[in-house]
Amino acid sequence: MPTFDHQFTDANGVVTTNSVSLTVQEIEDAGVLEILQSPGATLGHWQFLGALLDPAVGSFSFLQPLGHAREVKTAISGLFGRFVARAYATRHLGLTHYAHVRKPPMALGGVMQGQLRRVRNRRGDMPDWVAWGAGTGMAIVEAKGCHDGKGPQAALDRAHAQANRAEIRIGRRRAPFKRYAIATRWGFSSPKVTAPMLWVRDPDEEAEISDAERESLEVAMGRWHIASLLTSLGHEELAKPLVELTRYRFKNKIAQAQARARAALSELTPMTVEGDAAPDNPVIGGYVGRAGLLSSDPIDESELAVLRKLSLRPTFVGVELDAVKHAIEGITPRERTDNKTETLRDGEDGAGSWVIRLDADQRRVAPLIRRT
Repeated sequence: MPTFDHQFTDANGVVTTNSVSLTVQEIEDAGVLEILQSPGATLGHWQFLGALLDPAVGSFSFLQPLGHAREVKTAISGLFGRFVARAYATRHLGLTHYAHVRKPPMALGGVMQGQLRRVRNRRGDMPDWVAWGAGTGMAIVEAKGCHDGKGPQAALDRAHAQANRAEIRIGRRRAPFKRYAIATRWGFSSPKVTAPMLWVRDPDEEAEISDAERESLEVAMGRWHIASLLTSLGHEELAKPLVELTRYRFKNKIAQAQARARAALSELTPMTVEGDAAPDNPVIGGYVGRAGLLSSDPIDESELAVLRKLSLRPTFVGVELDAVKHAIEGITPRERTDNKTETLRDGEDGAGSWVIRLDADQRRVAPLIRRT
């Protein structure tokens, strides 16, 4: 399992140095979810990291630098930095639900008026994610990747400044949350050996909110996380009312959006997954590959065999049906995610979403047979 030299600065300024491990599959699966949840085209299925790494060393070291020109190195480092940071935050920080920060103010809880806002008088780019985990709570996260021979300190400082430009508020009051700045410096085996580094800074923002306000933020994070995935997987009719539910404050509007979401869900075909480390519940999703979304409709085994032969790496990405229903009804995801990050199975992210690789016969996805 590849390792990074790890430095963690906690909320009190105490620095811990050790090593931290992440599997290539964890990073690639985080990359799949990240690309699907990002606005714009969902091209690219980032299942090639293993071929870029040096198999002779135990660290996460690339065989060669990521390109020659500085702008190419910077672009690829930034993209891979997001993948590594998300995999790290899921496994080691306990964050399970992610939403990309949009132009503030970003609605996070309609009835309770929860919002992600820009901190007054702090200009510049906003951080990457607003996130949540049952054991962590709300968080604002910025990820950086770099190839600086001196180490990731400069990138970490930039990430920290960017994370400090956003805050979470309930009405006019600041909500409690964590800010994470995560910076990765890549290691290379050629032309010279440099150690891969992953540095994290973790300041807290303390405040007091009611249980109802806390739950409204948790429900909103469940809705944002699921809606952004379903949109890219071809289920816009279900995703749209979920996003509307993060904004609406009045009961009649909320009831109408829930009715539209229930109706859209009833038209979809849940899928079951058979094989090792499979979801316990049916999932709603679609097939993706190197070219992006392949189909939101079921694909039979003969078609999958052709996709494998063409090296399109067919993969099913889905969200557990129970998680979707909870999001529609406004049930906090805490009930199903509490302290699950230590026992995540292959392809599971702790939020009810799954990346099911179908380039072997170990797992099989099939439509749910409904009893009449």
